[in-house]
Amino acid sequence: MKKMLFVVALLAMLVPATYARDYLHQNPDGTTSFTGSPGDASGQNPATNPDWEFDGATSERKAESYNWPAEYKFVDVCVIPVKMEVGYWIKVNGCKDKVLILKQTEIHKYAGQVTVNIETNVNLEIKASWSKASGMPTINQDVLTVNGVGTATLNAPGGDIVIFLKVKDVDLKGFNVDTQVGKCIQIGTVTIQVRPKVTPTLAGAC
Repeated sequence: MKKMLFVVALLAMLVPATYARDYLHQNPDGTTSFTGSPGDASGQNPATNPDWEFDGATSERKAESYNWPAEYKFVDVCVIPVKMEVGYWIKVNGCKDKVLILKQTEIHKYAGQVTVNIETNVNLEIKASWSKASGMPTINQDVLTVNGVGTATLNAPGGDIVIFLKVKDVDLKGFNVDTQVGKCIQIGTVTIQVRPKVTPTLAGAC
């Protein structure tokens, strides 16, 4: 009897060790669950989705060719060109910071100039106009030019222009001694005017 028990014990030692297998299932509702059997979460039905099978520290993925995760990809069926009409664009840099300062050249005449930078995507014609501020005494325009001429041309992409203004007939006695004399005051404005130097069109390009 002792010999028989020894043989049984020896055979038991020779049997290779086995580990319980766990299965991570992908359920129809998108959740996952572990079971100790292949198939669905209940272990009763064959797996319809690929599963992870764990054997101790080893992990394996199993699936038939027809139930490995797959999807239809988007494919091109038509290419449509997108077009737009680009309008004329003019930008006066630092416009609100510009000041045209006049200095006295004769007893009733003053002159000055200011440089202005313009960016544009179209060739331009540029001129300027003078307007005396309300409440000012007599001040008449003498000379007003853009780049030395009455109407200047500025081609794209733009650049600097020089506005020159000369006024005459300035009524010096008409300025208020308390609020205007000896002060740097605004006596009027110069307005820059532009127009595209192209043939006008009567309809859109698109």
